[in-house]
Amino acid sequence: MASNKILGLILANTNEKNLPDLTAHRTMGSVPFCGKYRLIDFPLSNMSNSGINNVGIVTKSNFQSLMDHLGSGSAWDLARRHSGLSILPPYGEHHFSTIVEAIFNLHGYIEHGREKYVLISTTDCIYNIDFSKVLHFHEKNNADITFIYTKAPFKQASAEYRCALEMDENGHVSKIMASAVNQDICNLSTGTVLIKKDLLMTLIRQAVAESKYNFLRNILQPITDRFRVFGYEKKGYCEFIDSVKDYFNANMKLMNADIRAELFNPRRPIYTKVRDDMPSRYGLDSNVKGSLIAQGCIINGVVENSIISKGVYIGYNTKISNCIIMQDCVIGDNADLNYIVIDKDVNVSAKRSIQGCLNFPMYISKRAFV
Repeated sequence: MASNKILGLILANTNEKNLPDLTAHRTMGSVPFCGKYRLIDFPLSNMSNSGINNVGIVTKSNFQSLMDHLGSGSAWDLARRHSGLSILPPYGEHHFSTIVEAIFNLHGYIEHGREKYVLISTTDCIYNIDFSKVLHFHEKNNADITFIYTKAPFKQASAEYRCALEMDENGHVSKIMASAVNQDICNLSTGTVLIKKDLLMTLIRQAVAESKYNFLRNILQPITDRFRVFGYEKKGYCEFIDSVKDYFNANMKLMNADIRAELFNPRRPIYTKVRDDMPSRYGLDSNVKGSLIAQGCIINGVVENSIISKGVYIGYNTKISNCIIMQDCVIGDNADLNYIVIDKDVNVSAKRSIQGCLNFPMYISKRAFV
């Protein structure tokens, strides 16, 4: 277990420019996933399962739904008298637009703790991992900084932390790149970094003093010549959310039972806020195939290859195919929906036919009436 050696920092607003619709009224961390979870549940559960009991959620805007979801942190066993879960919004005039500014403004919170390391995580990459093994790897190699990476094609995002790593067979990083020469496959950082706390604050203060605020270009890229930098490979399921299409595909991959079993490993469960609902009810004429249905739904029509969140009503003779429907939506009778992502509290009238496609799933915004 990572115990008290690590302070966790989760950046809740990362990469929102690439999903402006889904994050218009919420943080990236608040985006629903797989019918009953939010994106922030994954890094937060990974930290809790690894024994990290002091976690700060760094957020700068649209964080009302995030605060409602997290509450006191009890769902993740982080409602504690000491340490536990802290939500860290900007205060006073200390608004920030970069990761460097955010960490600099939180220097009091970071340095107050007794932890030796800081684990910085984003919310736009989904996977299940034991951070205790990352810490063991970090200390075994006497590393100053350890990146968690996966083997994947390079994805150029607007995020200031997305990078490719050039390393030897022992995991020693020799170069950090903002793009990859080989676009087919590379050592792609997941956006999670384990770093010594004193070193992090030294690098941050130096960057601010020189008015250098890009986390990748000004903090990460220059360090390989001066410090021991290593990469820890995350094998298996690991999904980046850089667009509505990525979001759609990441959800749909969970129809695969093997992927679902890996992500929702019972030895390292993914926790979320509990909502008490009745079991879902299926009408006599309903037909559900290859789909994930949360509790509290009423299904009277046909549902195929779709993810239906809590409290959704689907009318008679309605067909739902290849869709993601978020909670408390109402789909009227005789509707036909295909390749649609429907946000919360949407009302789709009877006899509506809405068609997207695999390469361009259609998105319907929160509380819309169609």
